[in-house]
Amino acid sequence: MRGDQEPLLSLSGLLRRLEYFVVVADELHLGRAAQRCGVSQPTLSHQLKVLEKELGAQLLYRDSRRMSLTPPGRALQEEAPQLLQRTYSIKARIREAAAGPGRPVRVAFSRSGHALRQREMVAEFRARNALPVSVESGWSERNIEQVRAGKADFAFVRPPVEADGLRMAVVGEVELVQLLPGESVSGRAAEGRQAAGALSPAADLSSAGDLPLILWPRSQAPGLHDKILGIARQERSPQGPPPYVAWEEPDYINVAAAVASGAGVSYMDRDIAEWMSLSLDLRLRPLGAPGPRTDVAVVWREDQDPGLASRFVEACCGVGFPGGAEAEAECGCLVQ
Repeated sequence: MRGDQEPLLSLSGLLRRLEYFVVVADELHLGRAAQRCGVSQPTLSHQLKVLEKELGAQLLYRDSRRMSLTPPGRALQEEAPQLLQRTYSIKARIREAAAGPGRPVRVAFSRSGHALRQREMVAEFRARNALPVSVESGWSERNIEQVRAGKADFAFVRPPVEADGLRMAVVGEVELVQLLPGESVSGRAAEGRQAAGALSPAADLSSAGDLPLILWPRSQAPGLHDKILGIARQERSPQGPPPYVAWEEPDYINVAAAVASGAGVSYMDRDIAEWMSLSLDLRLRPLGAPGPRTDVAVVWREDQDPGLASRFVEACCGVGFPGGAEAEAECGCLVQ
């Protein structure tokens, strides 16, 4: 840098803002861009204003109805992706040199990832790339922290998640169903309530409103937890108060066991619920046709080798969306 050049006050901050701008320039819609970037609209708007101040030019026209690029904005739209790609490549080469040869690709499954095809996704990546892979598992929030800390290269998470500063791609989706006690448990409970005069013989105990709601702790995956509560609210009373989680269990298997005992009902991905029902007395109730769906996504650091990230996501999409090229296009790769 020459003596007459002003230093960039925050190179990492500038790169982040350039990434945000690329998404905004692609969407030309602040709400959609904020969702892809994993930040709030006010945060994104502020970062764009900071970028314009840093570059000394207005990049976007904004009014109440539309957003468009200014001439400087169009120029930056052409140049920024090349700069970012070069930066990622440099960081990736430095990380590889520091790690030394032969380090495996470190992957963190989400809990019950075996029922969500994550093992098959990683197996497909291994087969396509002939690279060593080490695996572990954890809830979404833990997996995100593992990636941030550099302890995992890729991690499976259950959106929506707060992944500011990370890259994320949706690689699969599954149907959400209601999980109910099996016929034998429900029958005994109905007989007991009928004998006590609590309900008629025709009463249907499969209603979500008849039994307490059982879930895992919100801290494990806040976004998915809140989405499930929203669905439960629609099932019970759309105009009523938010549903109350009367019972918490540490993980899916314990939630399923509590439901099988007749303690309450829950909501779970169909693939996981079907796997649980192989060994527990459970019933699955669809929530519509089509029913609500939940995403499976992968996150990785911004300085990850972009080629490696692309190959990992493509392998996962090929399994999570088995419909071929058209289905893979729906994968939403590079959501942020």
